[in-house]
Amino acid sequence: MPDRNYYMIRAMLSREDDFKIFFDNNVVAVGWSKVDFASLSDSQEVKNAVRRSYYDKSDKAQQVISKNMNEVERFKDMKKGDYILVPFNSYIALAEANEKEIYSPEDYEQDLSNQRSVNYRYENGKLLIIPRNELSEGLQRRLRVRGNTIANLFEFKDEIEMIFSRKSYSYSQEMRDMEQEEVKKLKAGLLENIQKGKTNLQTGGIGLENLVCELMKCEGYEAEVLAKNKFTGKADADIRAIKEDSFMSKKIFVQVKHHSGYSGSQGIQQVIDVLSQKEYEGYEGYFITSAMVTDDVRAFAEENGIEVMDGNALVELIVNNLDKLSETTKRLLGICIVPRMLSTV
Repeated sequence: MPDRNYYMIRAMLSREDDFKIFFDNNVVAVGWSKVDFASLSDSQEVKNAVRRSYYDKSDKAQQVISKNMNEVERFKDMKKGDYILVPFNSYIALAEANEKEIYSPEDYEQDLSNQRSVNYRYENGKLLIIPRNELSEGLQRRLRVRGNTIANLFEFKDEIEMIFSRKSYSYSQEMRDMEQEEVKKLKAGLLENIQKGKTNLQTGGIGLENLVCELMKCEGYEAEVLAKNKFTGKADADIRAIKEDSFMSKKIFVQVKHHSGYSGSQGIQQVIDVLSQKEYEGYEGYFITSAMVTDDVRAFAEENGIEVMDGNALVELIVNNLDKLSETTKRLLGICIVPRMLSTV
């Protein structure tokens, strides 16, 4: 087997404009755009520059900074021939790294200036995308892990080698295009209905809390909706989720907001106040909203080590777990799963 590395690289916030930068320019890209990775000779120089530019006076938790430094190192150390999976909605795109590093000032606003030239796989002249449900369950789970821009997938090297070695795919581009359009319509309609209260979820925010709790269980957590008087003062979290086994322990407090428009930083601050209490030192924080969030709010969350899931990401999570959600919950959301033919005529 060739001496190569295997990565997942996420297109920042996975917006259409982010994917356009990736696919139109045949690149993968990461942030930290104040630093020109391509102008520096090795990953240690890049890490030093990123640390100076972003973290010297930062209040971010040390574990968050360390995780980001690892991602910087992985991206800089990428070499020609490395295999890359790019999550693309409910699919993945396949890319092979080239030697060329690029710094693109034009993409600074989207914080995607640091780029690596790649060769994407095409079939019949169109970008080859593969449904995630054709992957192993373990690889599907890894690709869903949030908070990672670039992840090492070496443990899945045999599966990834097999994916790249296939000469053709029975799942036609035409069928993929039609299915993608149907999923896009589902997501847009679902997001609008949740934001505008057009579902049958319980009102007052309780319904969305119960939905998020069920989604956490779908993702393998033991989860519970907490009592409203669980915390004192301004501290608050709606859900506690725990996943523990012989190899890991992950404990999360989640604050959920059922909003339309934009959510501010209040919910993030409530989780920060919870985590500041000594008895919850081992917990991580999550803020989930049905609304959108501004870049400033995201930056505030990142500085404090809080993960953010906005309305688009929430709907993505719902769609990815449709096969696991209860029939009752799907009915409350107004989702009816009926098999249908997609005509190719």
